[in-house]
Amino acid sequence: MKRLRVVFALALLAASPAYADIDIGHADCNLHSNYSLSIHPTDLTFTRTVGAPGTVVIADGTLRVDERQLSIGSADQRRLRDIERGVRESIPEIRAIAHAAISIAFEAVGEVAAAFARDTESARASAQRLSLDAHELDARIDASNGFSGWRKEDIDSVIGGAVQSLVGELAATVAARAVTVALSGDEKAAADLEARADGIDKTVERIVAKHSKDLDQRALGLCTRLRTLAGIEDRLELRLPDGKPLRLVQMTD
Repeated sequence: MKRLRVVFALALLAASPAYADIDIGHADCNLHSNYSLSIHPTDLTFTRTVGAPGTVVIADGTLRVDERQLSIGSADQRRLRDIERGVRESIPEIRAIAHAAISIAFEAVGEVAAAFARDTESARASAQRLSLDAHELDARIDASNGFSGWRKEDIDSVIGGAVQSLVGELAATVAARAVTVALSGDEKAAADLEARADGIDKTVERIVAKHSKDLDQRALGLCTRLRTLAGIEDRLELRLPDGKPLRLVQMTD
């Protein structure tokens, strides 16, 4: 019974998303915004449902707030152009970091699935399914036209939804096999199942460690760029109709 309890515990461990150990560290950059951002060919559009202004549009040095065009000086026009250019230039790196996080997550989950697959055919089916899910997530990121939805927490959530059913099936398979092995009294089979389960933590740690340093460095570089843009916004001299400064992004540290 002791062996059965251990294997059940490891089966539950397998049900935990392998990507949970992935941490791209400073990816939130200590920046906060109440706005969602959409990037269009001719402008950046910031929107929110609570608070005013509700819509802010930056386009080639101009600023439109809740459908009202503001009159701004030449220095602020340059700053707005710098913000718009910086945001557009940051998007490829944001997507690249999201793609890298997905790659690490699915590599880790793939290792777990392969370790506990019932047979070669099951392992192949799991690999194909993971590949398709990863491809679909990558396509969603490439189709995105803004920052919204691709913070670290959001990426984790999206990955979690994609692998949840597969990992659930995997846990059920391991649990069923644990019962079968325990009832059969086959000590060799039980030891083999335990050994594979024991190696999962180390396997996931190895995969994450292999990639995390590079991902952390890329995230830090991106944060430097985004904080620079936030600093430009802080230097804007313009004032909104209520006399307050524009605050699309705030530094939280």
